[in-house]
Amino acid sequence: MEEAKVKEAYKELAKIVGEQYVSMDKEDLMPYARDEVSQAFRTYMADLVAAPGTVEEIQEIVRLCNRIKLPIYPYAYGVSISSTALPRVGGLMLVVRRLDKVLEINEETHTATIEPGVTWSKLFFEAKKKKLEPLGLGGGPHSGSLIGNFVLGGGNTGGIDINEEVACEVVLPDGELMWTGSAGMRGHEKLNPWCRVGYGMNLTGVFHGSLGTYGVVTKVLRRLYPLRNIEERLQIGFDSFEDCLKGMKDLVDLGISKQVYGVNRPQAAMIAADSEIIHDPVAYEAFESDFPEFLIVDKISCYNEKQERVYKELIEETAGKYDGRLVSFNGKTQDALMELWDGSSSVAIRYLRHNPHLMAFGMLPPSMLPGLREITKKIMKDLDYELTSFSNKVIEHPRCWISPWERNESYLFEQEMEFVPEDPESVRKFLEFQRRYYEESARYGSSQINAGFLKRMEPMMWPGYMKIIRGVKQLLDPNNIMAPKQLLKDI
Repeated sequence: MEEAKVKEAYKELAKIVGEQYVSMDKEDLMPYARDEVSQAFRTYMADLVAAPGTVEEIQEIVRLCNRIKLPIYPYAYGVSISSTALPRVGGLMLVVRRLDKVLEINEETHTATIEPGVTWSKLFFEAKKKKLEPLGLGGGPHSGSLIGNFVLGGGNTGGIDINEEVACEVVLPDGELMWTGSAGMRGHEKLNPWCRVGYGMNLTGVFHGSLGTYGVVTKVLRRLYPLRNIEERLQIGFDSFEDCLKGMKDLVDLGISKQVYGVNRPQAAMIAADSEIIHDPVAYEAFESDFPEFLIVDKISCYNEKQERVYKELIEETAGKYDGRLVSFNGKTQDALMELWDGSSSVAIRYLRHNPHLMAFGMLPPSMLPGLREITKKIMKDLDYELTSFSNKVIEHPRCWISPWERNESYLFEQEMEFVPEDPESVRKFLEFQRRYYEESARYGSSQINAGFLKRMEPMMWPGYMKIIRGVKQLLDPNNIMAPKQLLKDI
């Protein structure tokens, strides 16, 4: 970016947000130059970073950037993944984490109205006061998608907020403010924003997975779920992937589970292990062997002990059809697993105990997931791509996460593909793997929740699908200032 334009932008931004909230210094820009996965890709450097404190300041910034043709990359909180929150053509990193208020917890409609700087822990804390909670890890009565730049404790990829959004407030690329859903009628953002649809198309969906290319999402109204007298997590072990999937499907079909999701043995052991044991390969191997091949949690929510007893019997009977059995662990191991099932932020740290990794996603009906797993195994074998646990033993399949994302229609299957940034050969194998994986998994039938890979999938999309995506962009952002080249190579 031309130095004169950057300096002009700095002066104007300082007037809008204050000098303490804008910077051109390299040390302030570096945190946004790459993420975990992009260590294997390119580094992108913004020219400026600004942190507005109000929606009105965001509107002023967007109008300024339109006037001087300065690209904007919205950034919500700071756990960007898969290279989807990078300033690909420089310009401004618009960090909106100062907007961090839980504006309302509505007991009647079971919803929260929140700003983009709200973390999961903050939302859980505030919702619990009203005996409500968000369901943020999939595997529940909700379905999956990402929204714009908005995230809970993450970068601009949208976070695992699932399809829980009822409506959202957006600063459009020309600085205009709008709401979606029933709040699309002016004044209804206060009177009645609680209907997901209103007067035509569901425009909230336009911002799902848009990665900031269609505007800056500044508020989301999202669903919450009641907390009852008994909230219990039943852990169930299975001996094979196929039995685990059949068991999960039947458990969801029971209609009594609040959430169902799980991990394989390498994932469970790594997350549950105490920090000392991961440095002792022999002790870790023995520790890891105590876990079943697959470990899932079935979260139930009951009014009383009678309901709890019936639910437990039904769950145990259903899992038993596939040799599933209730399991428990002791001490710190059980505590760590409960943090996993609760979605605690400490689990994210344990996820990063190994090398940086790509979450190789797949979205398929459960019966197709074993085939996707075999595709992964074959690509790894072709590339001599080995993954190990802390026992230093090669694991046959990557660490994984499994979740019925849209009831039983589609399951999220997430595989953790690691690489060593300092090792060129490791990076080469990783890059070749992810290229082949996304091509072959798409041919197999897998859909994606990772909008950052749309640019790679574009040749496989229906022309009309891409025409609408480009048309919306051209309509909303003719100057192409919002996250250029973030979603597609040419926009």
